Amino acid sequence: MSIKELTFFFAFFLLFQAVYSQETPRLVIGITVDQMRYDYLYKYWNDLGEGGFKRLLGQGFVAHNGHFNYAPTYTGPGHASIYTGTGPAHHGIIGNEWYSRKEKRKVYCVEDESVRSVGEGATSGQASPKWLTATTVIDQLELGTNDQAKTMGVSIKDRGAILPAGHHADAAYWVDKATLRFISSSAYLDSLPDWVKAFNSMELPQQYLAAGWQLRNSIEMYNESQPDSSQFELPFRNTDAAVFPYDLKKISETRAFGVGETAYDVLATSPQGNELVVRFVEAAIEAEGFGQDNIPDMIAMSFSSTDYAGHRFGPHSVEVQDMYLRLDSLLSEFLSYVDSVVGLEQTLVFLTADHGAADVPAYVKEPAGYFKGKTFGGGLRSYLTHKFGVDPIESVSNQQIYLTQVDSVDYEKVEYEIRRFAMRFSGVMNVVKLGDWSTCSSREEVCTRLRNGYHPQLSGDFYIQLYPGWIDYNPNGGTTHGSPYAYDTHVPIIFFGWKVAPQQNYERIYIEDIAPTISDALRISLPSGCTGRALDIY
Repeated sequence: MSIKELTFFFAFFLLFQAVYSQETPRLVIGITVDQMRYDYLYKYWNDLGEGGFKRLLGQGFVAHNGHFNYAPTYTGPGHASIYTGTGPAHHGIIGNEWYSRKEKRKVYCVEDESVRSVGEGATSGQASPKWLTATTVIDQLELGTNDQAKTMGVSIKDRGAILPAGHHADAAYWVDKATLRFISSSAYLDSLPDWVKAFNSMELPQQYLAAGWQLRNSIEMYNESQPDSSQFELPFRNTDAAVFPYDLKKISETRAFGVGETAYDVLATSPQGNELVVRFVEAAIEAEGFGQDNIPDMIAMSFSSTDYAGHRFGPHSVEVQDMYLRLDSLLSEFLSYVDSVVGLEQTLVFLTADHGAADVPAYVKEPAGYFKGKTFGGGLRSYLTHKFGVDPIESVSNQQIYLTQVDSVDYEKVEYEIRRFAMRFSGVMNVVKLGDWSTCSSREEVCTRLRNGYHPQLSGDFYIQLYPGWIDYNPNGGTTHGSPYAYDTHVPIIFFGWKVAPQQNYERIYIEDIAPTISDALRISLPSGCTGRALDIY
């Protein structure tokens, strides 16, 4: 390259940086709190500090009526929708897993046998965004800056890191289930950076397990929750009850007849799982220099431990309350850290959730209950086989029925018999023929959510719609999500930091509006499948 060409290159580079520095934040941080219901912001208000959630609520743009506009409301689709600005109908992630007619099996939303694990001793690294059929805002940032932006996704869960990071991020990191170390895959990296190896060498997960989980405050302060050791919780295996304090190391090492909890599951269900993510992101900011030049960078971080705890203990437990009080303190520390290193006036932060959660039916009693999904699936196949002489069902997955094609079967009669059988089951409200929305008898908003979650090539033929409050889950305790109802769709949506004007917004806003709002702030193209709209947060 000649001196003239070299001079032109550096002049263009400096101009490129100058333009970005005038119009965009230096760093965008997306925070997803897995299974965070909107009401948690105010349920625990009296016990929150001033620097975490309260700071975001007081100084940020707060959407009080923020919802997902599709179902099923699971982790995979949630993370994909936040960062693509669209729903499963366009980005292709219709569940955490689903039945694939092409593969003739259930597939996991980030599985990819064509890539290898990256990380010493890693066993959980064959994962990539190959099933994601739309770009993310991180993809568009890389494309828009000619790959000069620094970008990454971080989570305990692989899908919580990969789906936000998309196809073009510098890296996605998640925790290996065998080693408890942060790993990646060859979809992003050939080897782990030295700073990741150094972070893993500190063995923080082992220290966290040894420290155990004690209540942050005295038990009397948890009056927003049910008593400790509630009957609506699922204890860890080989423990007598779900009650504080928790000896995490002992729980992870105890076996009865060879059965017990894994160290990964114990860590992921404790507040220390969230702390591990924060410490890793702080290490990344320092080592990689996030937010230190005029080209905008982006980090997508997801807190998975709130979901693990919610599933096991339920939304009215002391454990979940303690989890959020500790997360509140972590957020306070993290925001202060970012302010000291990058400056919050140069950083655009958003916080949301990938879905909500149902109240525990055993606690609610009426009107709520437990749908016996396994009994339903097996019973339906036996019933139809008896009626038609062959089994016309290929699979039952995510409350969806996939039919197989048998020439001798009258499928109008099959549909009739499916409805006849299903309506006998407690909790079944309707059988919706997917693609024929005239069969959806709910209010338009609920039917629209089902339609937005439908993918013609991937979804099943029928959807078993349950009544509100009914779940297909363990009746012994804990809760789940996935429905088209408000308790699963209503989540926090908050923007904070760079140029954001404090606002309390009560209009209906959707999750798909986050990605175009961030794209607008970064002055980049919208993600390829984006159907949301940019919000005026300034």
